[in-house]
Amino acid sequence: MKRHVAATLLGVLGFLIIDGHVDWVQQDNRTLLEVSGQRFDPKGWMAEHWRQLQRDCSPVHNDLANPTTATAVLHVIQQHSLPDSLEAKLLQLHRQTDWAIAEVVFKTLNPSIVVLHQAQGDWRIQENAVWSGSTAPWLAADFVRRYLQQQVPELPRALLSCVPIEGSRYAATATGPWL
Repeated sequence: MKRHVAATLLGVLGFLIIDGHVDWVQQDNRTLLEVSGQRFDPKGWMAEHWRQLQRDCSPVHNDLANPTTATAVLHVIQQHSLPDSLEAKLLQLHRQTDWAIAEVVFKTLNPSIVVLHQAQGDWRIQENAVWSGSTAPWLAADFVRRYLQQQVPELPRALLSCVPIEGSRYAATATGPWL
């Protein structure tokens, strides 16, 4: 067999094998990469890496060590969804001016990311800006950030960008070293 025929045959065969295992699929008005039945979120992965390069966290404060703010925020969260919320524990608390984002864990509920706004000295949970549950197959951090920004457009971007979101708590079925 001549070399150009073998190379052409190899190229066509390689294309058919890749075409049988790799595909782009639409879900929830976004595109996922599917490799042998497993779905990945390359757009979310790229967005998270871009966010890390361009974020400015100087106006954001980690208030978990501030007992006054941490206690006030935790109390508001514990009173929100009784009785399950009574045993809430703060994992992290970040604040910028009169906005805060808290991550909490519960004994009987899923971990949650909660957006709070301070008005007249009192912290108030933004009812439509609470995330709890799985984001799979989407990359958790990008998915949760987009959701919270959509729910509360006035939320400071620096605050939202600087809160670390642990993917393993919110994307239980997504795996891989690049997620």
